[in-house]
Amino acid sequence: MIDFSDNPKNSFFAKPIVATTLGLLAAISFYVLCMLFPLIGPAGSKMAHAQKNKMVFLLVLLLTLLFALGAVYSKLTVRKTTKGKLPYGTIGLSILCLFILGILLMGGFTI
Repeated sequence: MIDFSDNPKNSFFAKPIVATTLGLLAAISFYVLCMLFPLIGPAGSKMAHAQKNKMVFLLVLLLTLLFALGAVYSKLTVRKTTKGKLPYGTIGLSILCLFILGILLMGGFTI
């Protein structure tokens, strides 16, 4: 069972392997997301199945955001015990995913 108590040593997210795994999954998911960008661009938005393309892109984007936010939380929890650096990379990836989500929802990727 996942422990969300105040004691960071007992938490599932306080393990360095969990933080690293979530960060790696976020990076791989973002790589796949970048490969899906043509599906929602000007050429992909003119296709008959454009709405399905947008939904697939949105699903991968939300999965990437979930992994990135999980990695940020986990790395900050690990940081409480190890006194390490801030996870600038995963924080930046989370902000970038939120930015892409905002543009997508406002229809900014289509002409």
